[in-house]
Amino acid sequence: MLAAVALAVGLGLWQLGAWHQHRDDAARDLANQPPVPLSRLMTGDSPFPGRYVDQQVSFAGSWLGQDTVFVSGRRLHGRTGYWVVTPVLVDGAGSAMPVVRGWSPTPTAAAPTGDVQVTGWLQPTEGDDAVDDDPQDDVIPALRVASLVEHVDTDLYSGFVLAKEVSTGSTTGSTTGGGSTAGGGSTLEPVAVPRTAGVSVTTGLRNLLYAIEWWFFGAFAMFVWVRWCRDSWAGSTESAHAEGTAA
Repeated sequence: MLAAVALAVGLGLWQLGAWHQHRDDAARDLANQPPVPLSRLMTGDSPFPGRYVDQQVSFAGSWLGQDTVFVSGRRLHGRTGYWVVTPVLVDGAGSAMPVVRGWSPTPTAAAPTGDVQVTGWLQPTEGDDAVDDDPQDDVIPALRVASLVEHVDTDLYSGFVLAKEVSTGSTTGSTTGGGSTAGGGSTLEPVAVPRTAGVSVTTGLRNLLYAIEWWFFGAFAMFVWVRWCRDSWAGSTESAHAEGTAA
């Protein structure tokens, strides 16, 4: 029984690892695909398209620099700091897309202005339910639409974008390596390239089902062993009782 359970658990963990690997590979492939126009995936009024998490998108608009906020508790290279987030009023949409311009050790950054072209990774708003201790300042605990509406007067998209490249006029900033002005004039450090599982629920599903199947076999082996022990115990008890009666 012990050998059977150990084998089933080990094979199940192996299949579970294969499931995670398939999903990580699929998410990585999606994050590296060429950008598509944001308008092809969603509008300012549409729900977030979950199947396109990590998809690179591009759009043009104008900075709403006065609505810049800072998301606290963001880790980068072992340090804790802030995401610098500035909404972009998307051309022709009437709604603003929050753009993570980069990382800063302090909640300070120059506010960008003017027209901008953005390329970055599409992300859903965060589900963190942390409470904002001071709603009057420009620091928020999580990048949620519910938190942003207190700071932005324009309608917002149901997601945000991690900036990869921004270009304002003749100046282009890249967050894929080194520092970036991100359209604001002050150097911000690039945020990490996303590696979330923005993939179909069926990706690697066969491996997950195999893992569950192996664990079921392990549980069945334990059941058979317990049943055999109980039957053996009951049989020995009945034999002892019969011998005692005969004596």
